[in-house]
Amino acid sequence: MAVRFLKPLFLVFALVGCTRSCSPRKDMTAEQVVEAYLNIALNMEKVEQKSLLLEYATGPLRDAIAGATDETIKTAYIDRRYQLKRFSLVSRKDHTPRETEVTYHLIYNELPEGSTDETRAVSVSTENTVELVREDSLWYIQNVIGSKTSFDFPVARVTPE
Repeated sequence: MAVRFLKPLFLVFALVGCTRSCSPRKDMTAEQVVEAYLNIALNMEKVEQKSLLLEYATGPLRDAIAGATDETIKTAYIDRRYQLKRFSLVSRKDHTPRETEVTYHLIYNELPEGSTDETRAVSVSTENTVELVREDSLWYIQNVIGSKTSFDFPVARVTPE
């Protein structure tokens, strides 16, 4: 179950813009919380850094991260085979003053396992929607509620003889 929640978010990459370091946590918007979470996830170097992810999570997502084994965290966040091409926030949909959804779009290249040949990289485009709740004046990511992913596999070129 932990992998189900982690998989859409492990693809988080170095984000452009202000994140946790330049804005007090209490002043962060829902969108900034998503960006900060992704920035941490995409830059993790040690399993112990999962505690930083927990600072932005609650509910089912927090339970999934907290219960994830070290190997799951390593596979999802640390052992990278991807290169970020583009990140953008797509939309925000408020349900109540303390519940909202944020949708973001990522495009990245992912190398096949065990390969370093960039010509074999698969181009991945994914749009994920996360549910956030406001608790004690802070936004937290609670759940991944939607994900659409497409893959563009490299095609071998045939040279006419």
